[in-house]
Amino acid sequence: MDLQAPAERVDHSARHSGALQWAVRGGLVGYGLVHLLVAFVALRLVVKAHAGAATSQGALAQLGDDTLGRATLAAMAVGFAALALWQLVAAVVGYRDRDGLPRHLMRVGAAGRVATYGYLTFACAGFALQGDAARSGSPQSRTSQLMSLPAGPWIVAAIGLGAAVTGVALGVFGWRKGFLEQLDEQARTQDRRVPIVWIGRIGYLAKGLAFVVIGVLLGWAAWTQDPQKSGGLDQALRTLLGGPLGTVAIVVIGVGIGCFGLYLFARAWHLDRRRLTS
Repeated sequence: MDLQAPAERVDHSARHSGALQWAVRGGLVGYGLVHLLVAFVALRLVVKAHAGAATSQGALAQLGDDTLGRATLAAMAVGFAALALWQLVAAVVGYRDRDGLPRHLMRVGAAGRVATYGYLTFACAGFALQGDAARSGSPQSRTSQLMSLPAGPWIVAAIGLGAAVTGVALGVFGWRKGFLEQLDEQARTQDRRVPIVWIGRIGYLAKGLAFVVIGVLLGWAAWTQDPQKSGGLDQALRTLLGGPLGTVAIVVIGVGIGCFGLYLFARAWHLDRRRLTS
């Protein structure tokens, strides 16, 4: 039985689906909003300590306090579900313009994004239904649970290494302007290309730096077997805040993450449906 034909049909249908295209646009706008919220909370850390949680979940929790916010979260949950479906299609049948190892690596990356968007789907849905009561445990408590396993420190170290490698990859991808391939021809050739290049580069570099810092913290926690030294972006930013250039570092990362959110808005506007699965 030829499995290529069904895969090609699914890929072709995804690329020519107007419904999927607009669902992806909406999901990218929601993802951009999450990054802007994270940037806002991160910058507040400079002004006021413990001023909210500078994580995706912490940023989303701030929308769960009223009816309008919960309605927004419900809409974002639908958008993230669409993004998860989009990346699932790409992971299974996408990147057909590549061969061999590059295709497999791109599909693995898409599978990782399925997990990210799936997590955000459930987080948004939980906050929409339950408000701030849906907030789960802190990164430190989750690290403690991992550290209690027989090979816990090695697992935490591996996660930290993965985060650091991901951060470096994001930074290189942004610096080389690889994100321009995700956009339509209009964005790559007209005057608006310049601001998109700037916000994309700054956004990817800042997000990559945040991942590297998180990876270093996790590695440090694994080495010392102290989960209190681990954490997500919150802990990373507060660690930077305690350094000699802490305030500057947080402002740079916060603004950069905000730029990444703006880039996602630009990507939603200039989405190239011909490259939805490549």
